[in-house]
Amino acid sequence: MNKMTRAKKWFAAPLVGALVLAACGGSDDDATDSGAETTVEAEPEADAVTEGEEPEAEAVTEGEEPEAEAGGGDGLAAAQAVVEANLVPPTAIGPTIPLDSIPEEKTVAWLECSLPSCAAIGIGFEKATAALGWNLEVISWSTDAAAAFQQAIDQGVDYVAITGTQPALIQDQLDQANAAGILTMSCFDAAEPSPDGFAMQCGDASSVEVAGELISNAIIADSGGTANTMMVNIPDFAVLAIERDASQATYDANCPDCTFTELALTLDQLLAGEVPGAILSAVQADPEIDYIHMAFDGLAGGVSATLADAELLEGRKLVGVDYNGQILQEIVDGTMEFWTTNPKEYSAWLMVDAMARDAVGMENTEERANAILPTFLVNSPEVAEPLIPTDGWTGPDDQDAQFAALWGV
Repeated sequence: MNKMTRAKKWFAAPLVGALVLAACGGSDDDATDSGAETTVEAEPEADAVTEGEEPEAEAVTEGEEPEAEAGGGDGLAAAQAVVEANLVPPTAIGPTIPLDSIPEEKTVAWLECSLPSCAAIGIGFEKATAALGWNLEVISWSTDAAAAFQQAIDQGVDYVAITGTQPALIQDQLDQANAAGILTMSCFDAAEPSPDGFAMQCGDASSVEVAGELISNAIIADSGGTANTMMVNIPDFAVLAIERDASQATYDANCPDCTFTELALTLDQLLAGEVPGAILSAVQADPEIDYIHMAFDGLAGGVSATLADAELLEGRKLVGVDYNGQILQEIVDGTMEFWTTNPKEYSAWLMVDAMARDAVGMENTEERANAILPTFLVNSPEVAEPLIPTDGWTGPDDQDAQFAALWGV
C-alpha cells in the first residue's frame, strides 16, 4: 500500500540553491571563468550591414543569391524548420521498453527544495510512486542538501531523488548511499551518471543545449534572419554557459547577419534585484537590440515593466528558456513573446521509471537518450493561457497511463 510522509527540516531562505534549480542545473566553479563584462558576438556580417546606407544597398544588390543563402536562405530555412517541429507539445514519453516484471514495494526519498519548481516535481513523485504502490518520503530542504540526504540514508530508504545539485556538494552522502546499495536519481544538473555519483540524470547539459538551440532558432526565424540579440545570463553556472555556447553556435550556423551578445551578470546582482536595471542600461547603450533572451525564468522578473516605464519595451521582444507562471501571463498580456517549456512533473516520472527498472534488475539502456527532456515553444496567448493553472506544461497529456502501461500496473 502506498504511503507518503513529509519530513520538513532545514527550511532556510533559498539563496544559491534557488538559482541552481531555477537555472535547470547546478553551479560548477570550474566550468567557466566568465565575469560581468564577458561578451560573445557574431558581428562581422552585422558590421558590414550597419556601416552606412550606401554600402548596405550595395551589399544587397551585389550578388543577390549569395546574400540570400547567408542571411535569409538555407540558415533561415533551417531555423524555421526547427521552430515548426517544436510548436506542438510532444505526445509520447521517452522510455519505450516495458519492465520485465512488476517491482516489489519500495521506499523513495524525494529531497524537495524550497522552490515552487521543486513542488511541481514533487507532484510527479506523488503520482508515480502511487502508481507503483510504493512509499514516498518527502524531505524538504533549502540550503543544506547534504543534511536532507543524510536523513534519507539514516531512514534506510531504497532510492533517493534530488534535483539541481552537483555531486560535489553531497559526495559524502553519495558514497554512503552507493555503498549501501541506495541508488540516487537526479535531474537538472550537468553531471552525467557515474559509479560514484548519480545513477541517472535528466535535463542535463544535452538538454540545455537543445533549449539554447531552440530559442535561438526561434529568434532567427521570427526576425527573418536579422536579429540583434542580447542574452541575459549568469555564466558562472555551468548549464547556463552551455546554453550560451549552444546559442552562439546556432547563430554562427544559421544567421551570419544576426548579432549575438551576452550581458553577463552575477548571482549577487540577481539576488540584489539589479537585473532589470542592468538590462535597461544595456538597451540604452545599444538601442539596436531588438531581442532580449533570458537564460532562465529567474532573470525575467520586472524586466518588461522596467523597459516599459522607460518607453523602451516597444519594438523589443522578451524571450527565454523555461518559463514560470508569471511569464505565461505576460505572454498572454503581450509583454513577453515566446519561451521554451520544461516538464517538471514528467522529470519525476522519469526518475521513478529508472528506480523501477533497477528494482526488477533491468539496465536502463535508454537513460542517455531520455536525458533530453521533451519541450516545445509557447509562442502565443492561445498556447500560454491553458498552461497557467498548472504553472506550465507537466508533460504528455496521458503520461501517467503511458508509464503505467510500461510498468504493467
